[in-house]
Amino acid sequence: MTNPKVVIVTGANRGIGRAICNLILARPNVVPLKLFATSRKGEDLGLTTGGGVGDGRQVLYPKLDISSRASIEAFAGEVERQHGSVDVLINNAGVNLDADYGYENARRTLDVNYRGTLDMCRTFVPLLAKNGRIVNVSSVASSLKPYSDTIQHRFRNPHASLEDLNELAEEYLSSVHATTEAASGFGPPQRSYSISKGLVNAFTARLARDNADLTCNACCPGWIATDMGRLVGSSKVQPPKTAEQGARIPVRLAFDELGGVTGRYWANASIRGKGEGEVQEW
Repeated sequence: MTNPKVVIVTGANRGIGRAICNLILARPNVVPLKLFATSRKGEDLGLTTGGGVGDGRQVLYPKLDISSRASIEAFAGEVERQHGSVDVLINNAGVNLDADYGYENARRTLDVNYRGTLDMCRTFVPLLAKNGRIVNVSSVASSLKPYSDTIQHRFRNPHASLEDLNELAEEYLSSVHATTEAASGFGPPQRSYSISKGLVNAFTARLARDNADLTCNACCPGWIATDMGRLVGSSKVQPPKTAEQGARIPVRLAFDELGGVTGRYWANASIRGKGEGEVQEW
C-alpha cells in the first residue's frame, strides 16, 4: 500500500489557510493524503475530502501556536511518532497588528511571522522526506523599496546567516522602541508586518542554500478578500481576489513541477493577478 503524502498547513482555520486546505483536498492526484490542518485552538474545521470515508484522504486538526517553541516541538514530536516523515510544510500562519502600531505589537508581529515561521522550518527540516517542500506564505509588503540601500543589502546578502537576520530584526525593533525607524533605514513607521515578511523571504533563500535536497520557496498570494487582506483596503477599494484564487500560488509551489527553482519569491505581476505566480524580485 502506498504511504500517504503527509502535508502540514499552519493557520488553517480561516482565510487563505483554509482555502489552501480546500484546494489541496480538491486535487485528484494528491492521494493518499494525510493533511494536518493546524490552528491555535485545534478545532475541527469541518473540511471535507470530497470522496467520503475511504477515499484515501484524512484530515487531522492538531493544536499549534507557532509563536510557542514548546507548541511547535510538541506537535513535531507527535507527527514523527505517529506518521514519520513529512512531504510538504506550508507555513501560512501570521498576524498583522500594524493598525495598533507600537513596540509590543511590532515584537509580537516578528515573533509570529518571522521567528515562528523560522522555528517551524528549523524543527521540521529534519523530518522532511527527500525532495520535500517548504512553502512560506509572504506578501507584496515584503518589498524592500522603502528601505535604505544598506538595509536592502543586508536583506539580500547571499552570505547572510540566520544570526545576521536575527540581528537585523532586533535592530528594527530597537528603532521602533526609539521611534527612529526612518533614520535607521527602515522607512516610515507601521511597517512591522512588512519587515517580518522581508525576513521570511530572506531566510527562505538561506534555507534553500543550506538544504539542497529540499525545495523551499516563499510567495505572495495577492490581495485577498480575507480579514487580513481588508486591513489594507478601504470602503471604496476592496481586495479583488477570493481566498481560493490566492491559494493557487502556494499550492502550486507545494505540489507542481517548478523546474528545480528553490529559494525564491513567487507572485503574480500584479497583486490583482489571478494566475499561479512566477519568480519575482522583492
